[in-house]
Amino acid sequence: MKALPSIAFGEFTGSAGDVTARSIGGRTLLNHKAYQSKVKTPAQAVSRNTLSKVSRAYKQLTDSQMKAWGALAEHLKGISTFGKAAEMTAHNAFVRINANREMAGEGMLVDAPDYKHDIPEVDWDEIWVTPVRVLMTGIENPTGTYKLVVKMSSGQGVGISSGWSKTVIITPGMTDNWGDAALTQLYTEKIGFMPKVGDKVFIELYWLDPATGFVGETMRTPRFCITEEEAHEEGLVERMEYTLDNVSPESHVSKLDVDFTTGAPAISFDTVCLGHSNVASSEVYPEEGVPTSMEGFSYLLARGASDNKITAQSFQVQFVGSYNPRIIFAHRGGYYVKPSEVFGAGPYYK
Repeated sequence: MKALPSIAFGEFTGSAGDVTARSIGGRTLLNHKAYQSKVKTPAQAVSRNTLSKVSRAYKQLTDSQMKAWGALAEHLKGISTFGKAAEMTAHNAFVRINANREMAGEGMLVDAPDYKHDIPEVDWDEIWVTPVRVLMTGIENPTGTYKLVVKMSSGQGVGISSGWSKTVIITPGMTDNWGDAALTQLYTEKIGFMPKVGDKVFIELYWLDPATGFVGETMRTPRFCITEEEAHEEGLVERMEYTLDNVSPESHVSKLDVDFTTGAPAISFDTVCLGHSNVASSEVYPEEGVPTSMEGFSYLLARGASDNKITAQSFQVQFVGSYNPRIIFAHRGGYYVKPSEVFGAGPYYK
């Protein structure tokens, strides 16, 4: 028979078999002993393989290269380049910087980069967390070249005061879209499910410079999951965007990204028009139509490829919301060649 800790011994602590006893506030609590899972998730496997590959690469450096990495490590000791000040060796600096670059899809650096300035903190207006969306708004990218790294936890109970150990990388480096970062799909892909109303979500953010591998100080902020109605009452403004995911497959485009910016009468386009019938235009049919309040038009430059030649064109893009809702890309200037790529930003006229 296995001997188990007894509640008769009020101050007993320790483990026996698969039972652990803890003494808290004069009471003895018994729990099943927790064992660390030896199963690696795909993300953990990729991370460990990357670190192993980078670590092995350090051994192939020349003496002068290692010396340069050592000088960089000395400089990094006294600054919060990686979110906190810490002792660092040449090997540490090499691995951390190149692991960051690998995460951002960049190649490995064998020569130590020059440290010219600190990477700033992330500055944003709001982070909205609801059961159907995770959205950051008002992001200010100081250079336009930094990548935003986001770590988030699954929904935690309101009693959890510190859930930072539960965060995982949602995106290893993304660029904002007109100051916004739509994280819903990235969140569900990594976490597997959306939080419930009332859950607390822990969020960590920092900028990554993919050119050098340096990162800024980690910003931490918890957010409670609220309803969509509450989010709109508190100031959430949805930005209209049309992509291939929310238009009919009968649309005459092979690529579509029509984005209404917030705070300015302008639209961003990145669309490839295929044309239809014998008309020099293409039509897009949004699944939820076009609100009549958004009826209007814009003018854009375009280009067509024919016989390896680039043909300059111009298009009028009209949004029709009342009868037969659709978006019409109508050719207006230049030699018409299809497919036509309509791109850039244009003024929006109602």
